[in-house]
Order: sequence, then structure tokens, then C-alpha cells
Amino acid sequence: MMKHARSFVVPTVSLLQRRNTLADWTFYDVGALSRPEFDWLASQRNEEGSILVVLPGGGAGEVCIRKHVDHEAMIATPGDLVRHFAIAGVGSSDVGAAALARTLANHLNEPVGAIVAGYGMADIVQEALGGWFFFGAANRAQAVRDRFGTWVSKPRRGGFRANEGERASIIARCSRDTRTLLRLLYDDGREIKTLLGHSKGCLSIAFAFNQLRDLQGPDALTPFRNLKIITAGAVVALPDELQRVYQYLGGIDWFGALNSIPGTAHIRVPYSWHHLNTEIPLHMNLSEVLLGRYDPV
Repeated sequence: MMKHARSFVVPTVSLLQRRNTLADWTFYDVGALSRPEFDWLASQRNEEGSILVVLPGGGAGEVCIRKHVDHEAMIATPGDLVRHFAIAGVGSSDVGAAALARTLANHLNEPVGAIVAGYGMADIVQEALGGWFFFGAANRAQAVRDRFGTWVSKPRRGGFRANEGERASIIARCSRDTRTLLRLLYDDGREIKTLLGHSKGCLSIAFAFNQLRDLQGPDALTPFRNLKIITAGAVVALPDELQRVYQYLGGIDWFGALNSIPGTAHIRVPYSWHHLNTEIPLHMNLSEVLLGRYDPV
């Protein structure tokens, strides 16, 4: 039995909220969360674009997670700047976002900001059609433009720090989770060191950086040359200026392959499907991925 299966019968968690955690159970290693964390997250209102700051560990009786409803709330909170972030995929709620971030936080032994990508099962159909497949199509079009040198618009020159109008134009093109990521990229004094995406989260990361490059030119990506980007469950087209990119796809992950870019360098994880839950067979073991246990194809 999964570690927190009993949470589905806790009276304080509504039927809708339990349904919203179903995709999280399927795709993410929710056993990395403590029982109090799971119950607290399952009772939260899932808001796309909100940020969960997830600390490593998570003691049995502790809630080592802080929630910020948006980017503005996060930067208004005193404390050290978070430098590692994760974005989960289609159908994930606060639970899935936190579980993905906890795996990365435990690996780095540092706090990780989880950008909430959706509302759980309540909007999985809408996300699949309007998010997963939209971003997949956009990323495939980007790959074609990159390979054949055709651009939708002439890139702007003049560096990364766009004026407020240009920032608003870029941000307005994106979903709420991608908007949050772009606002974090623009933060003064914040050097983001790690970005982890799973499933649709990979496509959100790619969309954000491709928007920056296409609208502001390659110089916009200069601050991110040392940023480590890890994608799991989708192989995406990212700008060549991003030099530390590691992409992973399960050997039997046909779902992730549907929105992956053929011919793009990646690392194949044998006998793995799309999910990261280590208690379900044929999972991708994200901890092993982060340790670099697999060789490039």
C-alpha cells in the first residue's frame, strides 16, 4: 500500500480535493511528503502560478512547505532568495508540485520553489488540450524555426533588461505558471541555478526561454548560461545559448514522446514510463536521474 493511501479517507479532505490528488498519486512520488504535509496540501485551493517553497527532508510531524499565492507575495516575504525551481505537469495540483520539488530539494539539500502548474484532475482535460498539446505544438514550431533559420519576428537587441512594456508583452503570451517563471527570471539579485520540469512543465520552461530569445535576441539569455535545466518526460527545443541542459525520457514513455522533438539530444531511462512515483512499477526514478546514473543515447 502507498505510504499515504489512508489520506483518501480523512474526513477533512473533500471529494473534489481527493480527486484533484489522483493525478499526483499517479505521476509523482508523494511518499516523499510527510502525512501533515500531504493533508495540508490536499486541503489547499490549487492556484496555477502560485509558488510552494519546499524544504528538504520533511519530518514526520512537520510541514516544511510555505505557500505564496503569486510571485509578488513571494518577493514580499523576508528571507534568502530561492535559487532552485521546479514545474510539474498536466493534472498536477499542490501535492504533485510539492512532491516533485521535494525530490529536488533532497538531492540539493536546499529549498526549492515549486511553481504550481494546474488544479489537479478538476482541469486535466482543459490542461491537456490547452496546455500540453498547445505548448507541444509551439515547441515543435520553434524547433523548425531554429533548424531552418526562419523567425516569427525580428529579435530585439539591447540586452536582457527589457522595459516594463516589453516585459508585459512577453509575460502576456504565457500561461500563468510560465508567467510566474518569467517574473522570477526577471527578479533583481536572484540567480536561478536549477530548473526542473516534468511533462508539461518542460514545455512551459522551453516556451519561456524561447519567448525571451525571440523577442529580445540571444543577449537576453546571457544571464542563464550557467543555469542547469533538467527535463523529465518530454524532450523540448531550448535555445542553444542555454549550455547546461539535461533531458530525460523513459524508454517506454510514449505519452512524453508525443510532445518531444525528434532528433533532440536526450538521455533515455530504460524500462520507464511517464510517472515518477517509485511505488508504481515502470517509474522513472528521479533521484537516480538527478545523480546522473544514466548514459546519453
